[in-house]
Amino acid sequence: MLLSFAVFFGVFFSLPAGFSLAKEETEPGVDAVFVMDSSYSMNATDRDRIASEVVKMFMDMSEAAHTRIGFAAYNHKIVESQELTSLATEEQKTILKKKIENLRFSGYTDLGLGLRKGANLIQTGKNSTSRPIMILLSDGGTDFGPISTGRNVEDSNKDVESVISVAQKEGYPIYTVGLNHDGSVNAAQLDKIAAQTGGVSFITESAADLPDIFNKIFAKQIRSVLVPVATITATGDLQEVTVTIPNGSINEANIILLSQHPITETHLYTNANHVRFYKSEKYSLMKMPQPQKGTYLLKFKGSPGDLVKINALHNYNVRAGLELPQVVKGIPAAISAFLLNETDGKKLTDADIYQTLKAELIIKDLSTNQEQRLPMSLKDNGFSVETTFLHSGKYQASLLLSGPDFYREASLQEFELTNTSPEAVGDGNILLTREDGIATLDLSSYFRDVNKDKLSYTIDSIGNEKPANYSINNDGFLLISPARTGESILKLTIKDPEGGTITSSLHVTIRSIWTRYIIIGTIVLGILLIAFLIWLMLRPKPKFVGRLEGYFLNTASGNDVPVKYWPLPSFEKQRTIRLSDLFASLDINEPLPETERITIQAGKQGTLLFKHNTRCSVEKGKLPIPKNKVEILRYNDKIYITFEDHITEVELRYKEIKPSTLS
Repeated sequence: MLLSFAVFFGVFFSLPAGFSLAKEETEPGVDAVFVMDSSYSMNATDRDRIASEVVKMFMDMSEAAHTRIGFAAYNHKIVESQELTSLATEEQKTILKKKIENLRFSGYTDLGLGLRKGANLIQTGKNSTSRPIMILLSDGGTDFGPISTGRNVEDSNKDVESVISVAQKEGYPIYTVGLNHDGSVNAAQLDKIAAQTGGVSFITESAADLPDIFNKIFAKQIRSVLVPVATITATGDLQEVTVTIPNGSINEANIILLSQHPITETHLYTNANHVRFYKSEKYSLMKMPQPQKGTYLLKFKGSPGDLVKINALHNYNVRAGLELPQVVKGIPAAISAFLLNETDGKKLTDADIYQTLKAELIIKDLSTNQEQRLPMSLKDNGFSVETTFLHSGKYQASLLLSGPDFYREASLQEFELTNTSPEAVGDGNILLTREDGIATLDLSSYFRDVNKDKLSYTIDSIGNEKPANYSINNDGFLLISPARTGESILKLTIKDPEGGTITSSLHVTIRSIWTRYIIIGTIVLGILLIAFLIWLMLRPKPKFVGRLEGYFLNTASGNDVPVKYWPLPSFEKQRTIRLSDLFASLDINEPLPETERITIQAGKQGTLLFKHNTRCSVEKGKLPIPKNKVEILRYNDKIYITFEDHITEVELRYKEIKPSTLS
């Protein structure tokens, strides 16, 4: 029966206890101090010397490089003690085991004295890289019997209270195990010691109670789970069983065989190097460093009739991590969870592990102390969940990753969410038509809340005219009942449920439908006018064709000027041709300034548009052409011009250019 008790302690302390923080820190080592009752009554309570087996198994199963062990054995005095000692070498471990094996049970019991010695060992040996725990094993309370030590029960109880206070201040737990063999154990006192220091108290009369103790202690403190492999009755011959390594990320696999008598032979068929074997009177232990995933054959030989219990305990060099993005109140936040390799801090990518784990995110609202537990979904190499924080305040997020052979926890530092006040969006202008009747406007189109809070609205005042009646319903809709045309400014107060407040204005304009039509008509006319102007600018322009012939009938200079010919397409870059341009092109140097104000332009269908702004006498055929009148010239039309000097006369003839005349 007591063998199971030894198993309990071997598993309980095989890994460092405590939470893995989400931030990337190195997992601290463990400083474990055992406070062991060595009074005479333990001869009956612990006939098979289970207490010493407990400590030895703890040492064998612990990660040697990160564990230190100390102990204080007490009765009515301190019988033996050992300061915190590293397990880094087998020699150190052997010396410690021998000291514990040689303990003898005698005398009475001073519980306070033993606890005080254990606390002193923790205090004198503490460092910044280890986390201390204390384990008390006792079968009763304080009992001085007939002897005199200069102390009494009150002194012992004061020491108990003092140690509780020190443990609370230093932040380490005390786990108490009461061996209630004859009903004399002080269960109330042991419960108090554990409860006030963050430990757990166990009172047991039978090994049948120990499975429940496993569950409770694992849920509170242990980060590995004992996996039953098989329970077999020994025959005295070699027997075999298979042991499964579920994944390739185990740092160290422990295979434990428990029996009433020593196991005489153990064989583990594996390719792993440096498998270590430990044997004791009550257990055999095999440690496989970094085993590969797979199934392994274990052969053993036990005493005939012994019930051999085979268990596995896997040490993982991993910690849990949480990734919390920038969280905004009211906006869904995606939170991720994963495992980190303790050595290099990188995310673990072993799908075999993630497939067996369950992830639960615990959100604690520190203002109400209410917790929300959210199952997380497996996603790639990790887990994720989306959640929304509905109100401002301080929160704390923690994570539980639990699997069949280990679990990890992670916690984040507290984080605080603040409330954001509402804000106005858009220009706040509202245009309505009186004839359309009552208008219902959703104010969420004009005001928004980043936190997605439901807003409340109050009309503070209505400025300028009041062309309509205004009201706001419970759903946040503004109801406007137009009475006439006009404008008004509504001043509003907008609040969210947590007191965020702004004041803002809406500019409401009420128009008549006719006003609308006038505006539409004006817009249409404006568009047409613009289109017409564009057409004028972009329409195809007539081109010059034909030619002009110039006959100088008389000149003021008396020079005889021959007939001149002007092919008009040669002036295609000009929209308007002045008579002076024509004269200059053929070096006609008669002093006639009025030629600057005699022009021609290209007209439609090969015509010319003739105009003058002079006092010349201008005739087409025998009909005079008045000043500033546009005269249309067609082929073979003639223009007679008598210039202002009343001497110079010129006849202009508009002729078609025939192919035979082109040169």
